[in-house]
Formats: sequence, structure tokens, C-alpha cells
Amino acid sequence: MLTITFRDLQWRARRIVVGVCAAMLVFAVTLLLQSVHDSFLNETDRTIAFFGGDSWVVTRGLAGPFTTNSPMKAEVAQHLADPSRAVTATPVAIFRHVIEGADAHGLSDVNVIAYRPDGVVEPRPTAGRPPRADGEVAVDDSLGVPVGATLTLAGVPLTVVGTVAGLTYNGGTPTVVMTLSQGQSIAYDGEDMASAIVMQGNPAALPPDLAVMTPHEVRDDLRRPLQVATRTLGLLSLLLWLVAGSIVAFVCYLSALDRVRDVAVLKAIGAPSWRLCATPLIEGLAVSLAAAAGAIVLAWALVPAFPLTISLGLSACLVLALVAVGLGILASLAGIARVLRVDPALALAGA
Repeated sequence: MLTITFRDLQWRARRIVVGVCAAMLVFAVTLLLQSVHDSFLNETDRTIAFFGGDSWVVTRGLAGPFTTNSPMKAEVAQHLADPSRAVTATPVAIFRHVIEGADAHGLSDVNVIAYRPDGVVEPRPTAGRPPRADGEVAVDDSLGVPVGATLTLAGVPLTVVGTVAGLTYNGGTPTVVMTLSQGQSIAYDGEDMASAIVMQGNPAALPPDLAVMTPHEVRDDLRRPLQVATRTLGLLSLLLWLVAGSIVAFVCYLSALDRVRDVAVLKAIGAPSWRLCATPLIEGLAVSLAAAAGAIVLAWALVPAFPLTISLGLSACLVLALVAVGLGILASLAGIARVLRVDPALALAGA
């Protein structure tokens, strides 16, 4: 039966190649969409990990420090810190702005994280050093700005002293890191304010107007504005899976139609139905797996063309392979159903 199947694939090679190419394109787009979806989630994990800390102190009633703007007095951090219990606190300011000098075409949107040096938040640059004084910044690699370059933010010239990797959020928007005093002069007109207090350890007591959030809750708050986009990407991925499966099913069904007389002859001479069903099953798996393999190569080739950092890892490729196997089996059911309906009497038709 394997010989018959391989001969059938060889005889209909052109149709098989067209089916593989069509399914490959759909699989590649699906894989890239899923990777974009995963990238939106992964960047929030990296951002929260950048801050470190065990808890966040925010103004009570806020959804979170990333999505609402209700600053508190930065001096609160001094009252929350407790060296005797190894509890430390670092005030941070988080806001959005635009910079000049990163893009030859004009302005670039950025996230801004302002921190107080020598505290809980410790940037780990991939090149250069963390900002330690006003007028210094570290920027995400995706901005493409080298160490030593000068950027302008809110009319203030800033020197890039370091670069960090993977510090993006809000759909791939790069981040600029600066000192808290520099951020306060830009966002709060120089007042000693902060968006939140990042804690190492948990505070013993809080004023009634403040509340504690876990890093997990802060991450969920950061993801919330992207929920519509991520759900949309998930729905599109599902629809594309169905399209790819339909392409494979169409190829299998056409092959079964072409082999009706052959199947009738084999049934007439006593070939069991389960062996005859092996041909569309093998063809469905072959087309689906070949398309998945080609899609992985194509997706990897297209990743550099995307402005967003896409997380296309081994796990996503393995998921594609497993889904391709499942779709291949389901798609072969169209051909199997046609094989089972063939009447052995057709073997004598026209004889």
C-alpha cells in the first residue's frame, strides 16, 4: 500500500506541490501572527522583570502604574523602607513621550522609565552603563541609537550612555531609561513625585491612600490595553488554521476522486478498506508536514522584515508541527470518506 501511495504522490506531483505551496504560505502567516501575539505577552514579562522587586506600591484605586496617571509623593519610599527587615523601596516615574534624534524622519514615540539609582531597580545595559545623572539615558536596542549619541526629549538634550535589550511594551514601543530627577523635571515640572514605589520585600504598613500590587497584577495591568489586539490575532490565527486545513483536505479529496476506479478494483479483489484508507491519510500528513516545514523556513526568513521584535522560538515551531499533524489527519477524512463510499462494482463498469 505504501508503494501505491508513493506512486500516487509521484503521479500527481504538480497538484501536490501547488497544495503544499498554498498551505505553506497560510501556515507561515499563521506562525508569524501567533509569534506577534506571543511577542506582545513576552515583552510585558521582560518589562516587569526589568524593575525587579517583590511588590509595587501605588495610589489606591488605580488599575496600575502603567495605565493610569495618579502620582504620589516620592518621599513615601523613605517611610516604607525598613533596613532592619531588609525592606528597600525605589520610586519610579513611568510615562510616554516622543524623542528627536532617533529617526531621521522626525519624532519617535517612546516609553520613559525614570528610576532612582542605587535602589531596587538596577538596569543591566548590554552596552555602556546605566544613567547615573541628569542628562544621561539608556535606550532600547530597537531604537538603533548608539552609545554617545544625543537625543532630545521635551526640548532637553540627553546623552545616550548605555543600551538595553528587549525593553519594549505597548506593542513594541521602545523605552528610554533616565534618572528619577530627570523624569520629574519632564513629567511633573520638577516636583518630587513618582508613579509607583517598587519594593524589595513587603511594607509593614501603608497609608490609607496607598495599596500594594504584586508584579503579576502589574503585568496584567500592562497587558490590558492590548487585550483587543491579542484576541484579534488569536481569532485570525484560528481562521488561518482552518484555511490551511481546507487546502490539504481539498488536495486529498481530489486525489481520492481520481483514484475511484483504482479503489474499486482493489476492493473487488479483496483489499480491506482500512488499507485503502491509508493512501489519503498518508497524503494528508505528507502535504501538511511538508507545508509546515516550508512555513517555518519562510517565517524565519521574513522575521527580519518586521519592525516589531518577534518571538519565533522552537516552541512555536513545535506547535505548528503538531497542529500540522492534526490538520493532516482531519483533512484526510475527506478522502477517506470518498474511498469508503466506492462501490466495488465500479471495477466492472465499462468492461
